[in-house]
Amino acid sequence: MKRILFLMVCVLSVVASFAQADKAKYYIEGDYSISRGAGGRFVYNLTNISSKGIYFSVPDTLRGVVEEDESISFTFEKATTDCPDGFQDGLKFWKWQNNGKNYSWQRDSEVKDAQQNFETDKVMVAMLILDCSNSLGDANFAKLKSSAIKFLDILYDASPDGSVRIGIIGFNTMSNTDEMVRNIEALTASSKDKMIQFINGLTLYNNTSLYYAMRKGADMVGDYVARLSNDEREKFDYACMVSFTDGYDNHSKDERLGVPQRGLDNPYFQYIRDNVVNRNIGGKSLKSHVIAVKGNDVSEDNRLYKEVFQGISSQEPVLLDDFSQVEAQFEKMAQELIKRWQNLTCYVPSAHQGRVRWTIGDYTDNSSSAPVVEKTKEVKEQVVSYSKKAFLGVNAGLDFEIASQPKTLTHVGLCTGFDFAVPSKKKENIAVGGMISLKWPFFGHGPFHIGAGPLMLVGDYENRVAFMLGTGLDLRFHNTVERPKKFTWTADNKMGAGGTLRLGFTTTAKRLYFFTDLTLGGFHAFYKDPLAVPAGIYYDAFDNPVSGQELNARWGQGESFFTGPSTDENRTELEQFYRWDSHPLYFNFSINVGYRF
Repeated sequence: MKRILFLMVCVLSVVASFAQADKAKYYIEGDYSISRGAGGRFVYNLTNISSKGIYFSVPDTLRGVVEEDESISFTFEKATTDCPDGFQDGLKFWKWQNNGKNYSWQRDSEVKDAQQNFETDKVMVAMLILDCSNSLGDANFAKLKSSAIKFLDILYDASPDGSVRIGIIGFNTMSNTDEMVRNIEALTASSKDKMIQFINGLTLYNNTSLYYAMRKGADMVGDYVARLSNDEREKFDYACMVSFTDGYDNHSKDERLGVPQRGLDNPYFQYIRDNVVNRNIGGKSLKSHVIAVKGNDVSEDNRLYKEVFQGISSQEPVLLDDFSQVEAQFEKMAQELIKRWQNLTCYVPSAHQGRVRWTIGDYTDNSSSAPVVEKTKEVKEQVVSYSKKAFLGVNAGLDFEIASQPKTLTHVGLCTGFDFAVPSKKKENIAVGGMISLKWPFFGHGPFHIGAGPLMLVGDYENRVAFMLGTGLDLRFHNTVERPKKFTWTADNKMGAGGTLRLGFTTTAKRLYFFTDLTLGGFHAFYKDPLAVPAGIYYDAFDNPVSGQELNARWGQGESFFTGPSTDENRTELEQFYRWDSHPLYFNFSINVGYRF
């Protein structure tokens, strides 16, 4: 009887274990394989990765790392889960293996459980932008300060080594906002105390210049990231603004933007929406997180209220009816930022190959008899190439040309053009478009050029220097007669064509960009050499006799002359003896300055 009971317990345990893995509610699964790489070394890969209830960003193939205990680890970056207990109890390891009769999930307890860890060597830059208007009142203002301090505490606890960089702005009037600024610096034990002192020292006053404060905060983040060292630039991972307000902006204005308006028609609102929210900074999209409380001075309908704050947010704004949840929202915001460093490391035994699975706890999904494998949900940032806005520019400059005719001729003129490029969705630092140019000579003497071709910009043309590279086709038109000052020949130039190479760069100074177009091509020309005509009497088209000297003077005008009068049986056009075809080269280059809109 005891043996039967023991056997039943064993069977039930096996069945329960199988069901736990087979019907796991939260898991990661993939195919683990070993191959030989360069130098004959083993390479450990995880492919065909899927998950359920766990979310992360992962490539198609994840490369394993050999740990000290010789197990193989795979790290899933920025992992999150729907499990109420999170990853705190680790993940159990299972392998899909034949038990002698068939295949099933088998637990391997000798493999250490997967663990959550934080990669805190990445640099995060955040701006706290806090409403200091009188409409808050003293009690709510005190709650806001304590919430902001709690925000600092959470970020500091996650990364006390200064990976988090914090700046703070308090706003009411525009002039006061310029005074209530704490520059961005690393969040450490000493700087945190000073930041807390700064927050506690903020004071209330009339008006709300939210847009002005957001613009100022974005500029501060951009300047700070631009000054990072090369090492820190490589570690730069995220930039954001966390703004709190209890109502609409009623004070921000800038004569360059236009007359202040109400609601969505306000040009300053439109500027923040189009040029600040998701601005590209250091290759990352500046995220705007907004927490708003509907204060006493906001009596508008909920639709307009929501649309305004949606316009200045990178995602759905947090809209509250009162201050009771402000602290909780600041805590939640800080926790969301920390998740950017939250990685999940899973382990497998080095010699095992095949299908593997990691499960959270004893959670099982009884909604169906068969396991449901969902495709991995990737967590990706919204990236707008290096700029959310397309590149649109006009240009003008000086044009120079050297043509290799029987004698070298030079031409000088003007040029103008239009350039455009659209940010790539796949490569955030590349924009692709086209260029069109027109070149013409001074005083109408010389060739005209029309050019067009593809254009590419590499870099952040909104906030930094970007390189400009273009190629194109150049068409040359010149149907007038060339006459050197002391001419011994004339040339009737026809159409030509060449290839253009553009090299340039953009600047942040007044939105200017500079470039040169280098063009090499050839054209068709007919040449005449009057001085080579033997002395004698010749005849024009009307059979009038013409001396050699008169012929030289008139031939350049395009007339035809003959060796004899029309009555001669052998009347021959002189031009066929002293006129010849040629295909000379031309080299054209221009120096241009452009303005991007």
